[in-house]
Amino acid sequence: MTAIGVHGHEDNRRVMRRATSRWRCGSRGRFGDAKMSPTANSGFSPRYASRSPAIFVVEPCSEMSWLRVVLITLAGVVSHTFGRSTMPLLLPAISDDLELTATTAGATGSVNMAAYLCGVVAVTYLASRIAPAVLLKCGLWIVTAGLLCLGTAPTTSQVMIGTALAGFGGAGIWLTMPVIATADVPVAKRGAVMGSLTATMAVGSIFIPFATSALRDAVNDAGAWREVWLLEMVVAVVILAVLYVALSKDISPPLPRGAGIRAITRLQAWKTAVFFYMAFAFVAASWYQFFGLSLENDHNMSRGFTTNLWALMGIGGVVGAVIFGRLSDRLGRPRTMCLVTAIGATTCVLVLAGQMWTAALAAALYGMAGMAVPPLTAAFVRDQVDERDFTAVFGAMTIFYGPASVLGPITGGVLADLTNSYLLTYAVLAVTFTFASVAAWNLRHTDKVA
Repeated sequence: MTAIGVHGHEDNRRVMRRATSRWRCGSRGRFGDAKMSPTANSGFSPRYASRSPAIFVVEPCSEMSWLRVVLITLAGVVSHTFGRSTMPLLLPAISDDLELTATTAGATGSVNMAAYLCGVVAVTYLASRIAPAVLLKCGLWIVTAGLLCLGTAPTTSQVMIGTALAGFGGAGIWLTMPVIATADVPVAKRGAVMGSLTATMAVGSIFIPFATSALRDAVNDAGAWREVWLLEMVVAVVILAVLYVALSKDISPPLPRGAGIRAITRLQAWKTAVFFYMAFAFVAASWYQFFGLSLENDHNMSRGFTTNLWALMGIGGVVGAVIFGRLSDRLGRPRTMCLVTAIGATTCVLVLAGQMWTAALAAALYGMAGMAVPPLTAAFVRDQVDERDFTAVFGAMTIFYGPASVLGPITGGVLADLTNSYLLTYAVLAVTFTFASVAAWNLRHTDKVA
């Protein structure tokens, strides 16, 4: 906001109105440092300058760096593409190798999300004490350690430890990445920026299936999975080094104000928003988890085909995150959230159809819808709270997200073991997606408040 101090003639009010339309960038720190410009440099006429020598214009920087945004989004590739999305891709091979039941396979997702919930609690507590950039780097280190653990795992127990580390570190990345990336970003572009966070993760998801197939061909083993995580660990180390350079001059201070679950009350219609996010959490943690297992076990599709579908899902994620992010800038976050969750409900029915073309369509559409909801929700929160409150409020919202995401995979696995099929699992997910869509529609009045 442009602030002007006026001392002098009454006519300076007209000068003030002209000055407010002028923006000029000064030196840029974490939140965009302001620049004080004397009247001689602010477009004032000498006539008014002589009468009002004490006029100054505070001119915050309104430019944004897309290069900086893209570099920061690389952290999301480590936390979500490597630390979370790779597990469902490799789960059929892990299940064959370690002889996992559907319940145990689902438990890997529940462990990841339970650890993520613990990380959320830790980050929301530490947000007022440690700078966001430091928390981001710590999260990257923890996820990288988890990838190493997974890449050398000889037993189910070590797989669980590795996926827990990946989940715990992911919280430090996701809860701080949006607030760092949206610094100095105008509200009108915030949806696009938040969409780019997920789009970058989706780009990573496109390459992982092809890298997996290439590695399996290289080692002549269609069931190889440890090598994939070791490769991801190497890439994670490179990304960590890049972000140390990109954030070397970041001077973001710790985020003040109390964190904790009560921070959620700063949102309008927070109960409905929490219900929406919990319903999506239940679905999101389960849909990915059992996609490959369902296609291979229920519909006899080949592992090579199902592996390639993950690339199609990643392509959908890139398209969906960008399109729905920009669409939300026009239609509003709640209406767009309603649309994407309705699309998500449709994908569950497509999976149940059991045809190769319906499976491919489900992968593409779910990539578009599922990858769009988290940044849309983050943008929904960011629209209502200021930058320094974001981590506390979104962290509190994610505390609710955690239990639902833990319950989803284990419930889906139990249902699959009881029925010897994933049909009931995806039917429950379709219904839950529908509830989320209705909840999002009921949030549409919050656009006016924001």
